[in-house]
Amino acid sequence: MRTPHWSTRLELELAEPSALRVLDTASIIQVAKNVRRDISRPSVERWIQEAVAANRLRRVVRGLFLNCLITPLPQLCEAAVWLRPGAVISLQTVLGDSGVWNNYTDWVTAVVPLSSRYTTPSLGRVETAGGTFVFRGMPERVLESGGERDRLVNGVDYRRATPEAALLHWLYLSGSSRSRMSTPPLDLDLGELDLKRLKRLAAAMRLDANLCSWRDRNVVQHA
Repeated sequence: MRTPHWSTRLELELAEPSALRVLDTASIIQVAKNVRRDISRPSVERWIQEAVAANRLRRVVRGLFLNCLITPLPQLCEAAVWLRPGAVISLQTVLGDSGVWNNYTDWVTAVVPLSSRYTTPSLGRVETAGGTFVFRGMPERVLESGGERDRLVNGVDYRRATPEAALLHWLYLSGSSRSRMSTPPLDLDLGELDLKRLKRLAAAMRLDANLCSWRDRNVVQHA
């Protein structure tokens, strides 16, 4: 029986449930070499170009791709941590997707830890071939305050804030002199939030006063 072409075997490997959902050129070459040890880099790079043209890969930036051979299809937000180490999907993306904020955005919004552990990141809007990212910086000690189950969504293999954490990130940034973010809109649907979790996180992040002030204005508006 004829052995399938190396590129066919590569695609089968990338379609496995255990395959990486976000790929850089080096990781694709490694998978290709696992399939055929003597494969050359130029051969793999030609396959990458063909795979992008055929929508098997979706280019984010040079050398970084979403693996569209895998199911379910990866989302652009999964690439954020590849662009900015430690990035957590948060703010408008999380609040919009969860129904707390009624304005959908196809931009990917994320917060990035500011810490000596990481190189100082470039913040602000980043246009890529895959779409637009907006990165905002927060001190790591604030970003990592509170229990992980309260801060991060379970069941996803990238860092994604809970809606409660996303709201508090927004409140922190709107109160920071280093940020130009305005306060969260007053028409957010608080009924979609876990208020006990919100209270625990606010205490851990020392944002009780910020949250109370914002909620008081929210109540007045809806009175």
